[in-house]
Amino acid sequence: MEIKYCVNHPGRQALGECVITKRPVCPECSTKYEGVNYSKEGLEELKRRRAGAQAEGGIKRRLVDLLAVIQAPLSLYLLYLFYFYSVRLMAGMIGKLNE
Repeated sequence: MEIKYCVNHPGRQALGECVITKRPVCPECSTKYEGVNYSKEGLEELKRRRAGAQAEGGIKRRLVDLLAVIQAPLSLYLLYLFYFYSVRLMAGMIGKLNE
């Protein structure tokens, strides 16, 4: 097993590798986040990735909300038409029965 040394401190043995950058880091340069070792650069990259994913999710959510706002009045209008013409049809049928 090869001993790895910290990329920032060549004289210090590495604790592990950053899961993002794959660079060896010592305990001083490593930050454990969600049970995983990250370097400073790795944490910054994780933050950028999550911000991008969150922004993308925000756009999708706004689109879904917009479609819901548009769909609701349309559905109500179609329901109104259904009942309106159903009542007219029933009234016409009752009128023909009374003749």
